[in-house]
Order: sequence, then structure tokens, then C-alpha cells
Amino acid sequence: MSVPCGRCQVIQDVANGWEGFCLGLQLLDNSSTTDFCRARCCDDPNCEVWQWGTSRENSASRVGQCYTGRGLECQSERFDNLLVLAGQRISHGTVSDTIQLEKGRWCRGTGMKQAEVAAVSAAGTYKAEVLQCRDVCYQDSACSIWEHSTQDGCWFGYSDQCSRQFPEAATMVAGERVARACGPGVQLQEPTDYVKVFGIIGFVAFLLFCCGILASLLMLCTETGKTRRLSQSQEDLDDSSREVPAGRPLVDAASMLRQQQQQQQLQHQQQLQQQQQLQQQQHFRPPIRGPFQQQRPL
Repeated sequence: MSVPCGRCQVIQDVANGWEGFCLGLQLLDNSSTTDFCRARCCDDPNCEVWQWGTSRENSASRVGQCYTGRGLECQSERFDNLLVLAGQRISHGTVSDTIQLEKGRWCRGTGMKQAEVAAVSAAGTYKAEVLQCRDVCYQDSACSIWEHSTQDGCWFGYSDQCSRQFPEAATMVAGERVARACGPGVQLQEPTDYVKVFGIIGFVAFLLFCCGILASLLMLCTETGKTRRLSQSQEDLDDSSREVPAGRPLVDAASMLRQQQQQQQLQHQQQLQQQQQLQQQQHFRPPIRGPFQQQRPL
């Protein structure tokens, strides 16, 4: 549902003592009136502050300069020649954007009021209380800032006086500057459905848990398969070492080695004997006599 424009609610007004010396505004027109300047800001969903003024020399003129925008540090001093004669901080409708407040800073002012939200829970936590404080501001169209302290509780409204010197800054844990808008395309910011959020988180955690179990089972099956294959390979190796050709007795390797050594020794001895016999035959061979050689008498 889009938020209709026209909800130009005044939060702060120069006519009521607000200084309106905001930084970050853009010059819209050099020859406008206060009514024209205000109307242009109210019609712009991104405009939160408008200011109208003249130079100090032409302070009596009915035509002046119009500045619009979101505005920051509206307590700052002006160093130009513009004399702010009119201006307002306005709110359009619903929350369109937020800026986190810097922790350690606290905002004060007549525009801030305390909400009926506990500072901390009975358990000493403050997460739920911070969300309640934020919702209080979002539901108030005049709220442009909210902050929560674990000692001073929830404060919301509008302020330009923010400092680290305030005692509340030491216990400040959360806060936002809130921008509002209206018109087509601007949607109402719905409260967070934490049941749905935690449901999604739980579902994702369950899926991750299931994936972890499946991965563990796959690793277990892989390790079991490897162990079985190694066992089978070892069994096959043992079987192959025990296999003996058909018709041959199972002989111990040590016995076979001893038999081979004995055969080699026997062959070596036979060779030695043959060599000795040949040497003896050559040494005792009788001399060859001729046919006419007479035998000497003894």
C-alpha cells in the first residue's frame, strides 16, 4: 500500500524558536516566497527540511532564497550572508530510510521524549527492548530519531543536540535517524516477522545438518570399501603364494637351497678328481722306444 502525500506534519519551526541552520540543503529558487518553499518541500518525499531567507541587506524583502533537503547538524552556525527568516522540519508519512546512530553519542532536546520501554530485560539482555524502541519511533510520524540506553531506556522524537559528553552516551547501545517519504512507489515498512525469520534460519540449519550426515555416511562407505579391497587383495596374494603346480610336492625353500648347494659341491669335487687323474696320467706315461733300440741289461 502506497502512502499518500499531504501528511506534511511540522516537527520543528523557526517561528517557534528553532534556529534551522541546517547543513546539506540545496538551493531551490532565488525568487520564492515562504508558502512556495514550504509547498515544494511538502511535495518532495525526500525533503525533510526547508528554509527561506534573504541576505542581511534585503531582510525586508518578501522574495528570498529557498533551500530544501534532509538537513544535518541544524545547530551549526551559518557563515554566509543568508538570514533565515522561516523554515521547518517536516515529516511526510512512513519510514523510507534509516541511518545508524554512532554508538557513544546521545541526543537531547525538547523534542525528545521517553517511551514506556524497559532498559533491559529481566535476564539482563536488551535486544528485544531495542526493537520495541525502534517500533515506537516508526509508528510516530513526528519521530525522526530514536535511541536506546541500557540505563536510561528508550528515547525518541527529534533533536539536533547530539554529543559524546552527555552521561547517557556511555550506555547507548542502538539508535537511528529516520527518513520518511510518501507518494506512489513508497511502501509502508512492515514489522519484521521474527517467526518467519527464525523458521527460515532453522530450516537452513536443518538442511546443513542433513548434508553433514550424508557427507559422513559417504566418507564411511568409502573407507569401508577401501578396507574391503585391501583385505581381498591381501587374501589373493596369500592364496597365490600357497599355490603349487599339479604333480609337484610342496618343498621347503630352505631344503631346496641346501640340495642345490650339495649338488654344486658334488660337481665341484668330481671336477677336481678328474683334473687329478689327468695330471697323474701325464706324469707317469712310459717313454716310447724305437724298433731297433735294444733293451739295456739290468
